[in-house]
Amino acid sequence: MLNTIHLQTFLAVVELGTYSAAAAHLHMTQPAVSQHIRQLESQLDGVKLFRRSRQQMELTHAGEELAGVAREMLALGARAEESIRSLRGQIAGRVVVGCTPSSGERLLPPALASFRQRFPAIQVAVVLAPLETLGEWLASQQVQVVLAEEVQRRRGLESYALGAERLGLLAQRGHALLGQEQAPPGVLKGQPFVLPRAGTPLRRVIEEGLRRCGVGTSDLVVALETDGMSLMVQAVRAGVGLAFLPQLRLPRGRDTGVVDLAGMHLQQEWHIMRSRERGAPRAVQELWSFLCGQDARKLFAKEGLLPLTE
Repeated sequence: MLNTIHLQTFLAVVELGTYSAAAAHLHMTQPAVSQHIRQLESQLDGVKLFRRSRQQMELTHAGEELAGVAREMLALGARAEESIRSLRGQIAGRVVVGCTPSSGERLLPPALASFRQRFPAIQVAVVLAPLETLGEWLASQQVQVVLAEEVQRRRGLESYALGAERLGLLAQRGHALLGQEQAPPGVLKGQPFVLPRAGTPLRRVIEEGLRRCGVGTSDLVVALETDGMSLMVQAVRAGVGLAFLPQLRLPRGRDTGVVDLAGMHLQQEWHIMRSRERGAPRAVQELWSFLCGQDARKLFAKEGLLPLTE
């Protein structure tokens, strides 16, 4: 019988790509992760599950076969535990929530704290990844719920809009644009900018908003690209350039200010997604219902989310 701990370690390496990343995620040492994989391979008559490719561990054919089976085995174990606990009137289980780096770290904690008060036996794990990766993980059930700025258009997925957050244009204190009231968007042409990485949802929102006001990306000077919100703020403080940021990410200090732009109202949307497959574990159903409910809506409103109609 395969050891479930070894299978969990194996899947952590599959999802994170390296032994060291899996060790950090599982709060283990790297030698312990290596030992678990060796013991698992030994149980399978010495078959190799991974091959090294550059800095990543890639699955062999045998590893690919085991990955699907391992997920099914662990899911069955979770459902069995959930069923036994439900006999005592306690809803239990584990839900893996995937989110983009800019969303989960601010929006999820208040909601999860409230959710845990209601369902203390449900364990929630949060993983961060780019939107495209999260869509793949959701399709393969490596995550059960995804929080992101943009809906993935994939068959078999359902989504729910949590709300939207306005963006503000941050500038270093003393910047000429801070002295203007209702500055026309055209003044942004030729200005250096700190922008999210090309192809990300926030970058698309910014580019579309600028285009509507007659400003193309080619009209800007892209001084720095990064997905790190904190790095964007620090870059503005250092004078690297201007940056569009969600309202609650705008710092309240003397070294920066928000530019007053006329007629430019950019909003970043937030959505949650899950698989439409029937028979989802009760823990997943409860978390989804909570995030779509009125109590969570009030919590998100406190974090700055507005109805999408605004």
